Amino acid sequence: MTDHSGRQDKGRTVMVTGATSAIGSAVVQEFARHGWAVVLHYHTATEKALGLCASLEAKGTRCTLIQADLCRQEQVEELCAKAAALGISSLVNNAGGYVRPVPMEQLDFNDIAATFALNVIAPMLLATRLFEPMKAAGFGRIINISSVAAKYGGSRTSLDYGCAKRALEGLTKTLAREGAAHGVLANTIRPGFIDTEAHARFPKDLTARAAMIPVGRAGTAQEVARAVYALGSDENTFITNEILGVAGGE
Repeated sequence: MTDHSGRQDKGRTVMVTGATSAIGSAVVQEFARHGWAVVLHYHTATEKALGLCASLEAKGTRCTLIQADLCRQEQVEELCAKAAALGISSLVNNAGGYVRPVPMEQLDFNDIAATFALNVIAPMLLATRLFEPMKAAGFGRIINISSVAAKYGGSRTSLDYGCAKRALEGLTKTLAREGAAHGVLANTIRPGFIDTEAHARFPKDLTARAAMIPVGRAGTAQEVARAVYALGSDENTFITNEILGVAGGE
């Protein structure tokens, strides 16, 4: 089927968590550009979500919005149930981040639990709930968005975040091993320093940080999105259980 924009409708649907973030939005638009229907998860950025969905629908993309707080058990379970009913072909676990960035000696139980809920537990539940439908269909792609913090260990104020992202990479390994014989391929994308609005919340010299990157600049959300599509779509037929750094050589 071809929509009015002339793009070929692949008959596949991608779900992206944290779809209103810079990377999430870029991923959604990359899949839509290739004719995929999209399911957008968001938490509090309602206006952004509505605007993104409207812009995609205006171009002929089928778009579904689902709101959920990934740190709340009942909302995650409801999200999983809704997702399982939508025929998801590709899952991009993009939502994540620092719940409360504080020096490691100030971390408490709730800080760590919330960080792991957002970055590990919610992605694990979504992936495992969608795994069987993907397996039954003989096709599935799962992309977990990690961070360069998993490679280097993070900083004094991101101990829990770095550990959570390493756990997320472990999830990829099990999913890849279990899914390979059934057409379900799982991979990790590990972005480095990407030029997004999220960095404005943290006091650091961004120019100096970018200078540390071998290619000499920060990456873009679009560069991450292209890597996600390459591994998270039907263009990937053989790559699984891999970690792809999008980090300019770091």
